[in-house]
Amino acid sequence: MMVEKAVMERIESELSRYMDSEVEFLLKIGNYILSSGGKRLRPVLVLTFSRLLKGENEDRDYPIAVAMEYLHTASLLHDDVVDGAETRRGRPSANRVFGNDTVVLTGDYMYANALYLFSIYGDIDMIKNVSDSVKKMSEGQLLELKKIGDIDMTFDEYFKILEGKTAVLFGSCCYVGAALGGGTQEQKDSAYRYGLNIGLAFQLIDDYLDYTGSEEKLGKPVCNDLREGKITYPLLSVMDMLSEEEKEFVKKVIRDINPSKEDIEKVKQIVHEKGGMIKTIEKARQLVDNAICELENFPEGEYLKKLEELAKFIVEREF
Repeated sequence: MMVEKAVMERIESELSRYMDSEVEFLLKIGNYILSSGGKRLRPVLVLTFSRLLKGENEDRDYPIAVAMEYLHTASLLHDDVVDGAETRRGRPSANRVFGNDTVVLTGDYMYANALYLFSIYGDIDMIKNVSDSVKKMSEGQLLELKKIGDIDMTFDEYFKILEGKTAVLFGSCCYVGAALGGGTQEQKDSAYRYGLNIGLAFQLIDDYLDYTGSEEKLGKPVCNDLREGKITYPLLSVMDMLSEEEKEFVKKVIRDINPSKEDIEKVKQIVHEKGGMIKTIEKARQLVDNAICELENFPEGEYLKKLEELAKFIVEREF
């Protein structure tokens, strides 16, 4: 999705502006991860929904959009510590460069900073929605940890993890954007469901790319989830098609602390042969279609088209 250069530049400028701690080391860590890039989908969603409803963005919209990116960044910092990640967006992860303790505390600062911005520029309705999403993010991460190495994970459990890990924050970005635009409760709820569906699709494509992408494009090792014992949609979707022998092999690999490259490749091959990649793309497309249906409650125009394009981009991206 094409976003005006001026909008992207202002997002980057405001991201730096509100990282204003007097603790220099904290700023160094925060700027390290913020400067590593990212698609800035979350602030773009906030600003686009707001513009869709009121025709332009006011100054108040930007700190709220930036607050959502801080929440996302905080969750990445905490995730990397939990996962013991080595890389993030093609360079050493912040926890590897600065250490776990300081990175966790920087994540805490970003959560607090986001809440502070909401207390000034938001309202109680937005705070309630976003706080609920942050709770669900924690629940999703805890459930994912509990399910590591669990060959019997259900689709319900998997989507509960996805909802918490990624989708609820997308949903809140859209809800908050619609609220900034003066939307009705029905429009805010539709916006939330749009975000939830594209968030689920986004994570499904992440799962897909983990099996098919290249380390160069992804900025992290391929099949990383598999190495960490995480069962994602490509594998989950073919689990009932595996022979007992294949199931036992997969179980061995996901429970191995350090699986061999050959074993990882064999699991990849099984998933490909059983159609796991196709099933993942099909499910992501279905979720994108669901998201686009939610836009029927909004006025036609340039920004509605941008939201349709963004939903389609989610499935077509390569990193």
